[in-house]
Amino acid sequence: MDKNKENSLDFIKKSFELKNSKLYKEAIEMLYKALEAEGGSANVEIISQIADLYAYLKNYDRALEEYEKVLEADKNHTHSLNEMLKIYFSLEKYEKALEVSKRLLETTSDAQYYINHLEILYKLNRLDKMRELYETFDDKLKNNAQILYIMSKTELYPKIEFLNKAVSTDNTYAPAYFELGLEYFNKEKYQEAKEYFKHVTNLEVNPLAYFYTGLIEHINGNFFEAINNYLECLKLDKTNDECFFELAKAYIDINWLDEAQIAIKNSIGILKLKDEYSLKLDEHYFLIAWILSKQENTKDALLYLDLIDKDSKMYPNAQILKNTLNLDTNNYIKAKEILENYYKNNPEEQKNPILIDSLGKIYKQLKSYKNARELFEKALENYPDSVFYTLELINTLIDDKQYDKALELTKELEKTTPKCPSTYNSFARIYYRLKNYQGAIDNLKILVELDKNNAEGYYFLGLVQNDTCQAQEAVENFKIALTLNPMPAKYYAQMARAYETLGSLEDAMLYIKEAIEIAPDEINYKKQAKNIAQKMNDKDKADF
Repeated sequence: MDKNKENSLDFIKKSFELKNSKLYKEAIEMLYKALEAEGGSANVEIISQIADLYAYLKNYDRALEEYEKVLEADKNHTHSLNEMLKIYFSLEKYEKALEVSKRLLETTSDAQYYINHLEILYKLNRLDKMRELYETFDDKLKNNAQILYIMSKTELYPKIEFLNKAVSTDNTYAPAYFELGLEYFNKEKYQEAKEYFKHVTNLEVNPLAYFYTGLIEHINGNFFEAINNYLECLKLDKTNDECFFELAKAYIDINWLDEAQIAIKNSIGILKLKDEYSLKLDEHYFLIAWILSKQENTKDALLYLDLIDKDSKMYPNAQILKNTLNLDTNNYIKAKEILENYYKNNPEEQKNPILIDSLGKIYKQLKSYKNARELFEKALENYPDSVFYTLELINTLIDDKQYDKALELTKELEKTTPKCPSTYNSFARIYYRLKNYQGAIDNLKILVELDKNNAEGYYFLGLVQNDTCQAQEAVENFKIALTLNPMPAKYYAQMARAYETLGSLEDAMLYIKEAIEIAPDEINYKKQAKNIAQKMNDKDKADF
């Protein structure tokens, strides 16, 4: 073999090794050395490989220059033409891509090149040209799944008919199944849409298919199925702000407010990166403010409400929520009159969740349980699948000591949402009020099994165990509660109570002091500290 040729092959071999290691610049150097070894000859295959490597580096201008050199030597070099087409298409230079595509079609009648050509014409909105070309095809090309799919987008032919032909021709062609799913979703034929999206997820990794399946399950009131599909979508695409937003709403529907807050914060973060002034942000700010208001974090809720633009459609609802959050006890009666009048005089607003929620909060603050019950019953007529309003009604009935009715509704809720932790919290509240402590404990254990991050659930479980002389078990649950949320004074006070029962007075004093430090105006904590100090025969420790 010619020595120069041998050297050239060595350089080419090294370039392939470097390319496989993604060392593209070094691979290019090897190929230039290969050209030099061949005496600077215009070896089109080497030059074409150099162009490929520049494309890998996203140096598209240089890649195109090298491909042009190849075409000067071989005007029909298919690989170079094809790669140029891909570059122009990715850069949205569709006219240039069209020129290259025409040259390719002069050299080959391969179906893929017709598919590429149709895609370019579609991007250029030259629908008549697409139809003109399609009508020249033989039956084999006319019934090609990808071609049918592209032509279905033009509205020149019956869309669903063409998509069905596509999947009949090739039952593994996922894009056509996805498009069929969207068509039926938009027609509100959700069962059919769900079946098509299922085909998609069986065929390929497609986050949007999971997203739309989640929306369908959400619409049908299958909240846990919706959440699972949203999470599958987000595993595959962590930048889908809309999916995080819908996930937050699904969590709200089952009263998982901590999870809802995390989801909506993720959505806000992604939206801000995409567009700091997105109009969607106001809706997101409102939703997180509402969640925070439910968690009694009024300060942060008000901060988010203040971010909502005055021209936003969310502004009126924001003002209702803001005014409700700003109320003190003396203003509840006045607020009740204002909101009741607004509710009665604006029938179209009687389905407004924010108005219902704000009025319900005021009724409960004023202990107007009958009014609250009627309000939430009316809300459930409008939103019959709402777990949130069902729980609001149940909790209102518990507060009104209507335990039989509350228990009946909670049992019905358990049948439809057996994995909703708040259902078991309601059971526990009812059983605790009825002094059925074992029933309360059993349901609280289910609650914390379903939601291992529920600090209040562990606290409530420990509280009932304290009441039933199970102090050691109570201590373990209070430890978990404090790990999850170290802020509530009542957690420390109940921990002190458990240690006092166990005779661990030093530990009891340590925890009650922490409770007093967090809530210095709570007289009962000081009384508790005094009792512990007396048992320790150390009255000085009770001085606060």
